[in-house]
Amino acid sequence: MQALGVELARSLPAGTSTLMTLSGELGAGKSVLVRSIIHALGYAGRVKSPTYTLIETYELPPEDGCIARIAHMDLYRLEDPAELDYLGFDDVLRDHDLVLIEWPQKGGDRVPPADLQVSISYTADESREVVFSA
Repeated sequence: MQALGVELARSLPAGTSTLMTLSGELGAGKSVLVRSIIHALGYAGRVKSPTYTLIETYELPPEDGCIARIAHMDLYRLEDPAELDYLGFDDVLRDHDLVLIEWPQKGGDRVPPADLQVSISYTADESREVVFSA
């Protein structure tokens, strides 16, 4: 999952906002993948899981055309999609170059269609299958 995160980070388009959603059961590797993406983009600090805070933001040194602001959201504990209003969800989408959302189904129709949907599942031999949809 770490190597995949590095490759995904390399493939992200510069100069445009990107929404990526990550789906899969608990422990499938969504957070590991997100952490790897954020580090591969140049963030050197600790990448915390937003399981309880629901959102964590990361600032990268600005470079022309590069990703500078990242939001990582984990909606697992969201009780109702309307709670996204209290989180300033529309502002998060507008003000960040990259928004990574785990458990997007918890946000219902409040979560817009993603530029890239990542679905992670376990296979019969306990390896993982990762499916990308644009």
